[in-house]
Amino acid sequence: MRNQIRSTFTFVFVLVLLTALAGTVSAAPPAPQAKWTVMVYISGDNNLEDYVVKDIETELAPIGSSADVQVVALADRGPGYDTSYGGWQTTKLFHVTQGMTADGANAVADWGERNMGDPQTLIDFVTWTKANYPADHYALIFWGHGWNWHPGYVMADDTDGDTLDYEEEKAALPLLGFIDVVGYDGCNMASIEILNLWHGHATAVTGSQEYVGWEGLQYEQVLAQLAANPSMTADQVAVAFSQSASADKTWAALAVDSRFDTVLTAFNNWTSALHGGLATHRKKYDRAFGATQDFWQAPMDKDLYDMAYEIKRNVADTNIKNKSQAVMDALNGIILHQYHTNAYSDSHGITIYYVSSAAGKDSDYTYYRATIDFALQTGWDEFLDAYAK
Repeated sequence: MRNQIRSTFTFVFVLVLLTALAGTVSAAPPAPQAKWTVMVYISGDNNLEDYVVKDIETELAPIGSSADVQVVALADRGPGYDTSYGGWQTTKLFHVTQGMTADGANAVADWGERNMGDPQTLIDFVTWTKANYPADHYALIFWGHGWNWHPGYVMADDTDGDTLDYEEEKAALPLLGFIDVVGYDGCNMASIEILNLWHGHATAVTGSQEYVGWEGLQYEQVLAQLAANPSMTADQVAVAFSQSASADKTWAALAVDSRFDTVLTAFNNWTSALHGGLATHRKKYDRAFGATQDFWQAPMDKDLYDMAYEIKRNVADTNIKNKSQAVMDALNGIILHQYHTNAYSDSHGITIYYVSSAAGKDSDYTYYRATIDFALQTGWDEFLDAYAK
């Protein structure tokens, strides 16, 4: 009798365990290891919804997946601007195959209403993709609204009234694992603060200093290059993404691996020199900062290379000049590719946050000093605090 009870208990326990595992593990075995897996996190539950289906069908699907290059997209639609394919509004997971339509019936899974501003959604997407479509290298592209580290903009999800703010993205990074190439198909994301966020977690980042039009990254161009040469390096893939965005005002591909260390060292030395010369050279600083390239609707975003150049040009102090040149040299070491239209002739690919007066010390300034690692790890916020009076 005891053996029968034990056997019955064992059977029930195993049955429960198998049932639980069935709910968390993909029914199909993982795909064979690819060279690259490209993951696109499409946050379209907002006024960008009209472009979700278009980008899947005209940019991801023309090339689609292959044994060497897998393409996976998590796409969220919401308010119902676009009624194609029944106007599905939930969050669907697509393994993008060549010629695939963005019909909900072609999704490998429907995740229901998921909040794209919740870091757990990002973690779930990357974790699922790496488990089911493993690769030697990974690219992760954020598709949606953006404004670098500023709270309340990045990957906005209207249904849930949420955004993927800096501290949430930072908390998710250790759980994502290493990502070879990170791309931001959204406005104003190519900032030193975002590069620093990914430092040590990726090889390269690609994004725009300025607002991004509806074209943004042209995925089909990059996927075609990867299909022809799946052995492309992370640098080459980041450059390919940057070159594809030729319809926009600015774009860049930037290294964030150990090459970024030189930038941090040069920058800290520079801010120390600026701080030390503030009492003597304040008016020259004013002139230099005023001449530095800024960006439409974001005057607090300044081009970092141009800022160092203008300081060197306007300030006679030899030490400050040398430290400014060192910053420019270090930035040249991480700029893999950058381009700009004629209207942004002094743009070099990387912005930095700047305030010029006490009036600029708003809630974003407070958030910056308290939250953003670049501010916490360098002397930039202390310099701004002393300068902006």
